[in-house]
Amino acid sequence: MKHYKKLLSILIASTLSADQFSFQLYNDFFAGTDQHFTNGVAFSWLDDSSEHKKDSSVNAYSELMIGSFKALSGLNSSKRYSAGASLSQIIITPIDTTISTPQYDDIPYAGYLALGLYLFEWDDDSFVEYRVDLGVVGPNSGAKQMQNTFHSLIGNPHAKGWNTQIGTKYTVNALYRHGYTSWKSKSSNSLSMDWFNHAGLQFGTFEIDAFVGTMFRIGDNYVQNFNVHYPYLREEAGLLETDKVCNGFGWSLSSGINGALQGYSYIIDQAQKDGYDISERTLHASLYLGAEIYYNVHKLSYFYQSQSPYTHQQDGADTYGSLMYSYQF
Repeated sequence: MKHYKKLLSILIASTLSADQFSFQLYNDFFAGTDQHFTNGVAFSWLDDSSEHKKDSSVNAYSELMIGSFKALSGLNSSKRYSAGASLSQIIITPIDTTISTPQYDDIPYAGYLALGLYLFEWDDDSFVEYRVDLGVVGPNSGAKQMQNTFHSLIGNPHAKGWNTQIGTKYTVNALYRHGYTSWKSKSSNSLSMDWFNHAGLQFGTFEIDAFVGTMFRIGDNYVQNFNVHYPYLREEAGLLETDKVCNGFGWSLSSGINGALQGYSYIIDQAQKDGYDISERTLHASLYLGAEIYYNVHKLSYFYQSQSPYTHQQDGADTYGSLMYSYQF
C-alpha cells in the first residue's frame, strides 16, 4: 500500500494545473446495513482539457498519457483530451461480521486497492474513456484497517473475521467506455433536463464484464456534465464539464438504471478455490436515485443505489448510499 501512496503523491505533484478533484464514499451505513459491498472510497483528479496543440499548460503526467495514446491510435483534432488518476478501495464482508471463522456459505472477507490511470477523448456531447487499474487484493489493500477505523468512528463493533480474508494477489484491469448525452434541454427561464447513456467493458485479472446504463436528470442552474454513476468508483467521467463554472447555487435530481453481464470475478473464483460454496450470478442490475447541490466551483452529491444479488446464495438486494464532493480548481 505504501508504494501506491508514493506513486499517488508523485502524480499529484505533477498535476498542479488539475481542473477537478473529487472525493467519493460509498457505505451501506447510509442504508442501515453492513454486508457484502460494505464500503468504497476514492480520491480522484482530472487535468484541464486541451486540444494538445503545443499546449504549454499540459502537465508531465498528461503529456505521457496523451503521448502514449497518440503513438497507439492518433489524436482527433476535433476532440478534447483530459488525463487523470485515482486511488480507490473496496471492502467486502459477509453478512455476519461477529464470527471469526470462515463462513463458507457467504461471500468471504476481501479488500481491493487500485491505482487508476485514465484518459478521456471528448466533446460537448460524448466521450470515450481508456483506463488501466493496477490493484492488489488481500491484506495489502488496507481494508481491515479502514473498516475497523470507520466502525470506531460510528460506534459499531469491529468485524471479527478479517483473519480469514482472501490472500494477496496483484491485478491489472483495463476499461473501455463510450458515453453520450442523447437529449438535453436548457433554458434560463425554466428547468434544465438531460438524458445520458453509456456502455463499456472491463477485462483483466480482477474482473471481466460488460455494462450499460442510462440516466435522466432534471434541475436548475446545474453544471452540464456526463451523468455517470457506474461502475462503482470508476465514475470520473462525471468530472468532464461542458460548463466550467456554476454561478451561484444550483441543484439537480437524477435517476437511472445500470446493468452488467459478468464474465469473471477474481474474488468469487478465489473463494471457490478456498472452499466457499458460492457462485456468482451472470446478470446484475442496479437502480439509482440521487440529488446534487452546486455552488460556484463546488458540487456535493448524495444518492442511494440498490444492487441485485451478486451470488445465487444471496437473498435480496444490497442497498447503500454515497457522498461525493468535487472541487474545480
